[in-house]
Amino acid sequence: MRDLIPILKTFKKQKMAPALMAFQIAVTFMVLVNAIYMIAQRSELIARPIGANMESTLTIITNLPTQQGDLTAQLEHDLTILKSIHGVINAAPITGLPLEGWGMYTDFKLEPNGEDVAYGGYFGSNDQLIDTFGLTLVAGENFLPSDIQKVENDGVFKSSKLLITQALAKKLYPDDWLEVLGKNLYYHNEPHEVVGIVDTLQNAWNFWSAIEYTVISAVQEANDTQRYVIRVDPAQIENVIAVIPERLLTHPQKQIESIELLTDVKMRSYREDLATNKLLTAVCISLTIITVFGILGQAKFSISRRTKQIGTRRALGASKHQVISYFMLENAIISVIGVFIGFLAAIILNNQFVELLSLTPVPINFLLFGAIAIVLLGQIAVAYPVSQAAKVSPAITTRGA
Repeated sequence: MRDLIPILKTFKKQKMAPALMAFQIAVTFMVLVNAIYMIAQRSELIARPIGANMESTLTIITNLPTQQGDLTAQLEHDLTILKSIHGVINAAPITGLPLEGWGMYTDFKLEPNGEDVAYGGYFGSNDQLIDTFGLTLVAGENFLPSDIQKVENDGVFKSSKLLITQALAKKLYPDDWLEVLGKNLYYHNEPHEVVGIVDTLQNAWNFWSAIEYTVISAVQEANDTQRYVIRVDPAQIENVIAVIPERLLTHPQKQIESIELLTDVKMRSYREDLATNKLLTAVCISLTIITVFGILGQAKFSISRRTKQIGTRRALGASKHQVISYFMLENAIISVIGVFIGFLAAIILNNQFVELLSLTPVPINFLLFGAIAIVLLGQIAVAYPVSQAAKVSPAITTRGA
């Protein structure tokens, strides 16, 4: 550390270059830490499991033409057709799709006229949905065929048996979530008996705080716009997609709006988040490259201006290692000053993000890790020019100016 005082004296004489470098490092640190944390948060949200088997679940949005008569009969006919297709393992109707961005939600009560204790998403289906989605039943039992009510429209208002997610069960009974089994859950002033609890099933809105609070009602609802989910042998997905229109379009007014994997539904739901992550990643990479070249350029410029000074030190007995240590320490001091300024600025910027965008604050350990990473990056950036400085010959001091 005997070089510390000479380095500080050098900074006092030549303030501009070190100050600009420290400022660039501060800006880089401030932006990178917040951007990477935002990327990490979004990636964590996107990675949350839907609960259903996405890779082998196809979703179909079609219609039930009123000109063809009884909607419930049409729904049953569609299910029979879908289940008969080679490669289809099971099929079920559903009133909405996970992460679709459209659906039904409601408030839940534990007493008929009590206060709302939670809110969440609603799906109506039948006893085949658990197997079709590949849901995990963690407690209780699935619907019996006799539990299923078959209605046209507005099934959400029917009193019925319910499956609920474990997250909702824990919200309703935090001390013992299994206590919800056999109890009635009230919404739309109707009692709904909870008969089973599934591990996870996300509802329609990826941005919603209640995305994990989902109920599945034993109501098979036939609508003008009808949704089906089908479980498919992964090896037969393309064949099944090709065959569905041929088999399902049995009436002139029958239409198919979409056939897609549940994976595609999820990717579409998070399209904006994925695009934002790509943009932020590009910004981080670009800013890192600019900063690395900035540190590299500043180091080369500083060393080139002091070639004779380096030669003099070598002539006075300084080893190559001591020359390297001097310039590495000089760069480390600039980096630490820049990181310190950036650390404070990053906290201020993040507080603004917390207020404006409702983000969670960047953890202090994240900031510390970022600070260490930036300092190490700076040291790596100057490694080459510093190694060249160590090669300066003492004989250079004998050359003319």
